[in-house]
Amino acid sequence: MGRRGPKSRPKVRFIEPAEKRYPVPPRGMSKNARTVFHRVVRAFPPDHFRPYQYDLLRVFSEASALHKKSMSEINKNGAVITQSNGITKVNPWVDISAKAASTMTSLSVKLSLTVNATLANRGKVPEAPRPKSKRDGLLFGGKKPKRT
Repeated sequence: MGRRGPKSRPKVRFIEPAEKRYPVPPRGMSKNARTVFHRVVRAFPPDHFRPYQYDLLRVFSEASALHKKSMSEINKNGAVITQSNGITKVNPWVDISAKAASTMTSLSVKLSLTVNATLANRGKVPEAPRPKSKRDGLLFGGKKPKRT
């Protein structure tokens, strides 16, 4: 009998998967926005955010930094200001603050940063029990009246 079967091949080498890293804030962000970016990103696992969400994270972070600045200006000068000609009006920073808060709210839902979305994604929110309908059993499987 001759040699049987093919020669044995060298052992297979396995490549270790790359370590998952947190996303890095994009260039050009303000210092306060970078801080917000890091705080939000590090609150979740490293692979939570996808690359297509990074721009939304940037806008959220910038809106948060702008909101913080506008609130400090409102605290410094008040919500109502008096102009040099004696006319009182709403401080422009109030409008900026409201717009930044609106942006943050809409983006927090899109990025699943809200408490309900976060808990639901992690499977920690039980489903709410549905109230029993008064019409249960009327169709398809309901009790049929007896005919006499």
